[in-house]
Amino acid sequence: MKLLAIGGDRRMLGAVEAARHAGWEGEWKPDGVSGGEADVVMLPWPYSFKEGRLVVSPPHEGGKQEDVLASLPACRLLIHGKGLPESLPVAQAIDPSSDELFLRRNAQLTAEGAICRAMQRMEHALLGSTCLITGYGRIGQELCARLCAMGAFVIVCARNEMQMRAAHAAGAHPVPLSQIPSAVGVADLILNTVPARVLGEDALRAIGMETLVLELASAPYGADWTLARSLGVQVEMESGVPGRYAPHEAGAALFDVAKRHWARGQEEKSNG
Repeated sequence: MKLLAIGGDRRMLGAVEAARHAGWEGEWKPDGVSGGEADVVMLPWPYSFKEGRLVVSPPHEGGKQEDVLASLPACRLLIHGKGLPESLPVAQAIDPSSDELFLRRNAQLTAEGAICRAMQRMEHALLGSTCLITGYGRIGQELCARLCAMGAFVIVCARNEMQMRAAHAAGAHPVPLSQIPSAVGVADLILNTVPARVLGEDALRAIGMETLVLELASAPYGADWTLARSLGVQVEMESGVPGRYAPHEAGAALFDVAKRHWARGQEEKSNG
């Protein structure tokens, strides 16, 4: 069995290392130049291509999408992110975004990395601090559990009654999203997990000058951060946390997706 990882960041190296640990062959082509043979090919996640080019880490330059896809070795399984055409020259193509086990693991790594960054930036313990989380999806849930366990007072701004009840059961103080402007003013740390403009101008103006805001969501993000900075808000863009803070574990999670779907495909093949 061989895994070939193409482009991307250090998560790809983590995936290759996990494959080797499982007894597979593994190879990473960080510059995106592929070729040879492979049973499973892995392209970058969450985005494989942006603006028609392969996502790669500097100093490499991503190849054109059509050239990269044309050079893919024959394989039975392709693990990929966003940005691919609907039709692909492989037997099976899987986006880990559809894999719940992976998404939960990725959320756990995101929460741990975000808390690590917050403590580095704030230079004091979260014990006794007030932390506000916007959104109560997978990442919000994982953040809430960890921050409550660390002794922080956690406020969760959720969008519906069910999420608010779940946040309360987890030890947090739930607040409707509509009340964000009144909630942000008491926070020492704000962590946005919602890829929508939930923090309007009123909320941005209410954020304290000493409050740190970590943006964990993808575009269009939780606020107009250009406006936020002009108002003196301390904001750090922290999208893609696992790839920067825990690339080996994040890569292993990607390989787990490949391994599970490969095993499933082999079982279906033998039963068919």
